[in-house]
Amino acid sequence: MVSLTPIDNQSQKNNQDVNWAVSMAAAVPSGIFKIFEGVATLGATLMDLGVDEDRAEAVEQYFADINPFDELAEATAIGKITELIVNIGVPGGAAFKIGSGLGKAALRAKEAGKYLSAGEKTRRFGQGALAAGAAEGVFVGDVEDAGSFGDFLGGPTKLDRESGDPQAELLNRLKFGIEGTAFTGAFGAAGKLVGKMRSSAGTSKAITGKTDLEKTFNKGIDKLSGWFRSRGILPQEGFDIKMKKIGSEAKDTLVAETAMRDIDKIANRITKGYGKVALDKIDSKIVKNDILKQLNDVLMSGTSERVLNQRGKALYKMYKKASFDPLSKKARYKTETEFLNDLLKGKSNPVLVSTGKKKFKVKSTPKNAKSNLKNFTTEINPTNKLRPLFGSVDEFKIDPKTGRPGTTDKFKTGEKLYNVEIGPMNVKKVEALRTLLKTKYKATDEEVTKLLGQFVNMRSKWGELFTSMGRRFNPDALKEFEEILPKYINDVMDRGYDVFQKNSGQWTVANNYRPTKNVIKEAIKDFKEVAATKGFKLSDDLAEQMVHEVWKGASLPKGFLLGRAQGQVRFKDIPDWMVESVADKVKNVREMSGGYNLEDLTGVAKPIIQKLLGKAKNPMSTIVEGTNNLSAQVRSNEFFDNLILKNNQLKKRYDEWLSGGKIGPEPRIPFLYNNTGEARKYAGGTGDDFEMIGGKKKEAAQGIKLDRWTDPKGTLKDIDTTRVIKEAAEEVDEIINPLNGKVALKDYAESFMQSQISSKSIPTQLYNNLILYPKGMSQMAKTILAPFTHVRNFISAAAFASANGILPFGNTKDVRAAWNALQVAGPGTRKSNQFYQELLDLGVVNSQVQLGDLKKLLEDVDFGSTLNQLNSDYGLNKLLKGLNKIKKGAQDAYTAEDDFWKIFTFLGEKSRLDRAYRDAGLNLGQEFIDANGAKRIFNDEFLKQEAANLVKNNVPNYALVSDFVKGLRKLPVGNFIAFPAEIIRTSTNIVETALKEINYSTVINGQSVNPLRKRGLQRLTGMALTTAVLPLGTVAAAQAIYDVSKDEINAMRRYVADWSKNSVLIPFKDDKGKLSYVDFSHLNAYDTVTRPIQTVLNAVNEGRADEDGLVDDFILGLIESTKELGSPFISESIWTEALQDVSPILGRGGVDSQGRPIWNPEDSLGDKMYKAIGHLVEAQAPLNWKQMERLGLSMFPVDSKGRFDQRGNEYEFGNEVAGIFGMRRIEVKPEKSFNYKITDYKKGIRNSRTLFTSATLKGGPITPEEIVDAYINANRALYGVNRNLFQDMEAAKVLGMSEEALGENMNNRGERRAYNALEDGEFRPLTISQDVQELFELKSEELGVANPFEQAEDALEGIREILETVSLYGDLFPELKNPFRVPLTQAIPNTITQPFQQLGFLGESNMTGVPTSVTTPYNELKSIDQKIDSARKAGFGKPGDITFGS
Repeated sequence: MVSLTPIDNQSQKNNQDVNWAVSMAAAVPSGIFKIFEGVATLGATLMDLGVDEDRAEAVEQYFADINPFDELAEATAIGKITELIVNIGVPGGAAFKIGSGLGKAALRAKEAGKYLSAGEKTRRFGQGALAAGAAEGVFVGDVEDAGSFGDFLGGPTKLDRESGDPQAELLNRLKFGIEGTAFTGAFGAAGKLVGKMRSSAGTSKAITGKTDLEKTFNKGIDKLSGWFRSRGILPQEGFDIKMKKIGSEAKDTLVAETAMRDIDKIANRITKGYGKVALDKIDSKIVKNDILKQLNDVLMSGTSERVLNQRGKALYKMYKKASFDPLSKKARYKTETEFLNDLLKGKSNPVLVSTGKKKFKVKSTPKNAKSNLKNFTTEINPTNKLRPLFGSVDEFKIDPKTGRPGTTDKFKTGEKLYNVEIGPMNVKKVEALRTLLKTKYKATDEEVTKLLGQFVNMRSKWGELFTSMGRRFNPDALKEFEEILPKYINDVMDRGYDVFQKNSGQWTVANNYRPTKNVIKEAIKDFKEVAATKGFKLSDDLAEQMVHEVWKGASLPKGFLLGRAQGQVRFKDIPDWMVESVADKVKNVREMSGGYNLEDLTGVAKPIIQKLLGKAKNPMSTIVEGTNNLSAQVRSNEFFDNLILKNNQLKKRYDEWLSGGKIGPEPRIPFLYNNTGEARKYAGGTGDDFEMIGGKKKEAAQGIKLDRWTDPKGTLKDIDTTRVIKEAAEEVDEIINPLNGKVALKDYAESFMQSQISSKSIPTQLYNNLILYPKGMSQMAKTILAPFTHVRNFISAAAFASANGILPFGNTKDVRAAWNALQVAGPGTRKSNQFYQELLDLGVVNSQVQLGDLKKLLEDVDFGSTLNQLNSDYGLNKLLKGLNKIKKGAQDAYTAEDDFWKIFTFLGEKSRLDRAYRDAGLNLGQEFIDANGAKRIFNDEFLKQEAANLVKNNVPNYALVSDFVKGLRKLPVGNFIAFPAEIIRTSTNIVETALKEINYSTVINGQSVNPLRKRGLQRLTGMALTTAVLPLGTVAAAQAIYDVSKDEINAMRRYVADWSKNSVLIPFKDDKGKLSYVDFSHLNAYDTVTRPIQTVLNAVNEGRADEDGLVDDFILGLIESTKELGSPFISESIWTEALQDVSPILGRGGVDSQGRPIWNPEDSLGDKMYKAIGHLVEAQAPLNWKQMERLGLSMFPVDSKGRFDQRGNEYEFGNEVAGIFGMRRIEVKPEKSFNYKITDYKKGIRNSRTLFTSATLKGGPITPEEIVDAYINANRALYGVNRNLFQDMEAAKVLGMSEEALGENMNNRGERRAYNALEDGEFRPLTISQDVQELFELKSEELGVANPFEQAEDALEGIREILETVSLYGDLFPELKNPFRVPLTQAIPNTITQPFQQLGFLGESNMTGVPTSVTTPYNELKSIDQKIDSARKAGFGKPGDITFGS
């Protein structure tokens, strides 16, 4: 029986004072009490059957009296939910375990070396679900209090709350149990599906199924799960190696950028210093360019060397045969170098050489040293270019105690490794530079030494990259490599051209920056002059056309490939008279190949073209462009090699496992195979599941599709010991890519051959320019270009450490180490560059999620190319370069803010792992089984790898965002959607990691230990504290300090911005009782996962006024929480929201998303356009300009009018400063917000009326039944609108707004009658206007039918009279039945005869003295009114006291 229960105000007040943590703690024992209550109540209900006693109610009262935790548990939403979970979860879980027997069955099967079949698992799961459902029906404490899904959805499991008899109680328990069975089954199936998605393709095996349908389904699941996995379709090993490649490239780039930054800083300092002492005032830019040119000349220089030629070597041999020199009495020479030195320097007298048969003299005096130089030696590197030195170094084994190659002789393997070094810089040029900088430009010794030191570092890095390249070649290719590299090395490295900046990834076709107007103007003049010397007269227009064709068609191929002019600019179009000097043979070759190289140009043309293309003559361009170019190729080559090496390692382990009798867990399988037969052996499946990488064998041998770095002449050494292709019984002779001809799963094979070609269609460009480009710019303006956002970014990221159980700033040593490694300008930063390079290699840093999303978005719209369209003016070019520097600095800062916490967390994880394993008895160099079941050696490298993996898995990292989620950035919706996706991924991983650590055990020194249990508990505690205890505890503390009740909190939520309604709100109250709040979500990095929980709690809280149980409110909360969870992905982006606000078509037409007008409807068109543009500009405005404006206003004196903005708002300085840190208090002002509520109310009223007219006045025939349905539907919506404003009014009163102020606002908006009804909590049903009634009459006449409205009019009136009694104090809209849908017992259209209850509404059984049936003409029907009168006579008093079902 559902009845009205008076509310005990004191009890409610006490409940408001209950802390959520206390309530949640009380809910556990209370839930256990409910288990026993459920059993006892069920027994009492069975005893009540057939007798007129209420034992069940007595039992309920007994347990209510003895349960000391009940009130505390039900005082908060989280307490109620916890209590219900314990009540049904404990017995349900136990029943499922016993009923299914899955655990024992799986254990027995495992012991027998078998697995449970899918059918057996399903059968046992079904048994468990039935048992769980039965247990829930038996043990639930109060079914009606709990509620059911049927209460929300309707249908057969809807609970009967009216009858109140034992039969209904038992039937309700049965319904609850049936739902429990279904829910357990659905939950299990969903869990199985999620588990399948998480583990899909995790073994690298082919997707299979017993039937084609099952296989197709499984492949679909794999494809779907691939959208959300970091690794996508890649095997885990392939993904890890890909990440290693990205880290290595980033490391190389950092080395180059560090050198570039230091050089630029020193050059600026020298230039500035020279400007102060120079007698003549010279443009500082000219001075700096001169310095940079000299620096670049030294950087790219090398030493020349004299070596013995063939004659000299023969002479040396003769000297070696001679026993001694009788004149000088000198012993024979031991080395060529020793001989050469004396020969060239003329240190000794004429040498008498005795061979035993004859004697002769070789003059070696200073006078004839020149002729000896010519006759017996050859000069190497006469032009003093970079000089590569080819040699070898010792190979060292890994030191097990460090995990790195050893450094002492005992670790030498005896093998030699190929090595390339860049020889020393030209000594004369170095000394000349030193003299120039110190004497002319007054540089210090320290500055010069640091500059030259950076040059040495970079040349060492280049040597490392060339070494890696050379080690891959087979002898023939290596010979050619050593011949070509000395010739072209300067061209390969010195590749800085203005037009090729940001030409990212272009291989043959240029996407070039436009030269400035001045450069083009000079080029036109030069072209005309050179053409004139060749007999051609060019007009200005023709010369300009040629200039444009040259720079547009120029390209600079990437990498260093054998067999072509390396590092040479290539031209698609070049005037013939510029290549006249090329021999006919060469010219024909060039023309056939479709273009010319820079070296083909005449001596006059070459500098002109270089100037046009913006050839940079500074070391910074050389270092960055040259290093990045070489790094991309080398790291790509290493990537392919590492795939082969890892695959062979997996293959070896798997074969050993097979040959060893399959003892122990099945190891990971290889992911690359020599043929389909071998593929099926390891991965299963059919031949159709696999594909050859690179296409067919002939295509694969050429490697054309596979890799842009493929070099047909760069044949490689074979590192694959399993490469023999058994089908053909032959080995591949020439390898130009180690993956060529390998077989892999189709998706993986195809991933190597996909090319990313961006569309340049007109629709694409329009979309990019109108949507994506502004979207990227607005996101950039609100993040990296907003200084206050940087502060919040740094503070909120501290949660990543705390969620992993590491106290932020808890270890000062780690704080200092993290700070010193940051790559941003600041005191104490950039001191640990080597450490940061190592972290890049490990994939720990430089992966800020929002910044990564933004960078990719700007790449999508070709940000640099877009700016380039403007970059034709020198002044604008200078401005854009300045802005770009600002953007780069802001990006560096944003990255550093994220990097700090990643480095701090990395150091914390590493030290905790080290301590945990050492405490467990593990020593350096000792082998053990890690948490993943793999054999590992405990050393520093292991600790670094593990700590890095923990940071990558548990802290947001853009590199690990799935390709699908990354791709969502191209949609017009969503802001930084990668970040919430990463929060969801890492939050799950933190809990998963913690549980894994807690349960991990291994054997160390013969003892079974749990080394990481403590660490896992720390991590789990950190996650709980960060996501729940800290935010909710802060709210509870603030409530206690400022004496804020729950009613005030709930009221406040109705007057906050939409985005804050489900946030964690920290309340404050001033001396006058005015409420304000801080939205903690601004600082809560985990808001994405906590907000849905808060949403559910809010929905359960709001549902307390109804009488239909907890479950339906919980479901409503889940639905709303799903919207909250999806909001970052589907909500309007900053730009598209602003665009929607001002768009008259398919937009909001001058109203923002919060309902605030942007312009007045009466404004002129010009004013509207002006305000619309201003609104769009505001979306793009950087620098937190609104906050800056408020901060500025707050600085005025207290009594100054300057403290107020245009809307009359006054700002406090301290509060605005707190806003920088995300802690700004926002005052709750219901008196200002209430007008917006009225606007929404009026709109809702209109929409509710439209529901009726749109359904009934469509123009075609309509029945009375449809009219009644539409009337009920419209009133249901109308009730919701009225109840919503009623709740807003009640909340406004709680917040201090007077009834007079509320009435005045409503009256001003023409809603006085509505206010009077709302103030009394009365609902005014929809009244059908006379105009609408006349329309019904008119339509009926047109159609020639009876007026359906007249037929339905009495029923509508009866319904209206019922609805007039409905109160707005609870969500009590009755479940009205359409009388036209009730089967008639008489064939008289205007008369009905039926049981009275079928015509009524829920709640009527509470009434007494009502007849059970009525037979009366329809136009005399007053039964509904009679019911209401009878209800009032029964003692309900006033209309609001009747309780209705929902």
